[in-house]
Amino acid sequence: MSTPSSPGWYDDPEDAALLRYFDGVVWTRHTAPKSTRPATTAEQAAAAGAEAARHWTAPGGHGTHPGAPGGTARPPAGAQGGMPGAQGGVPGGQGGQPGNPTPQFPGAPQQHQWNAPPMQYGYPVGPTTPDGQPLASYWQRVGAYIIDAIITGIASFVLGGWLLYRAMQPFFDGFSAALRSGDTATMNRITSEIDYGYLAGFSLVAGVVAFAYQVFFLTRSGATPGKAISGISVRLRERPGPLSLADAARRASVQAVLGMLGNIPLIGTFASIAALLDLLWPAWDANRQAWHDKVAATNVVVGKQHRAERAAR
Repeated sequence: MSTPSSPGWYDDPEDAALLRYFDGVVWTRHTAPKSTRPATTAEQAAAAGAEAARHWTAPGGHGTHPGAPGGTARPPAGAQGGMPGAQGGVPGGQGGQPGNPTPQFPGAPQQHQWNAPPMQYGYPVGPTTPDGQPLASYWQRVGAYIIDAIITGIASFVLGGWLLYRAMQPFFDGFSAALRSGDTATMNRITSEIDYGYLAGFSLVAGVVAFAYQVFFLTRSGATPGKAISGISVRLRERPGPLSLADAARRASVQAVLGMLGNIPLIGTFASIAALLDLLWPAWDANRQAWHDKVAATNVVVGKQHRAERAAR
């Protein structure tokens, strides 16, 4: 029997009941029983590619064949990457997607979109948004919160410091007098002399400052200064891009209202507990959302947002 000129399955020169695979250079040790009916050309090609893929991906195979010069041989035609007609390991595709010459893993960055997420074996590491952008860690959020709280606190004192001073003046005056006289009864009494009218005024100023601060930055860049420094941003969970005015206002209103209620006697106790739970919630939430994120359907994510993304919605 003459030696074939191309790879494929041919009658076994040693056993007429078998087919043996010829890889284009040498006969391999891979055999198969002859079918009871003639195989079509397509069937032969598919069987050849599948058998070659099994051999080339088998542990310890590494493309070696007995008797091949130097112990190695090239893979059969049509089996690049391990499967027939495939490049990258999946039939009909390149890079792992069937029939798709330009594959994209979940979360692959597009033009004007967020930065590419950290990848491990082609997939983002850790929880992500539905389209693959990695979610910010809890401690990234904490760092951003502290920076933003310092900025808004300074702004609130600048704009409403006089109201806070008038609210606390009776307390400071009484406390100073009690210290000079050593009258402990007076010290216990002066805690009730805070002017809650002025305190409510200061709380309103602080709430408006915090609300405006969040809305202004989240509608422009998706990140407050604290979040920008921490390398994170805010977006809708289902879509990238800076928030709309309505979405940003809904998100910011939760924290602003809880902050203002926190200075009202009795109600303030419950408001303060709620505000604390709101801040802690992302630490155990499956989607890493605080209550204000759930109200606005947002996520805090790693990377930036771009205005072009919102315009393209």
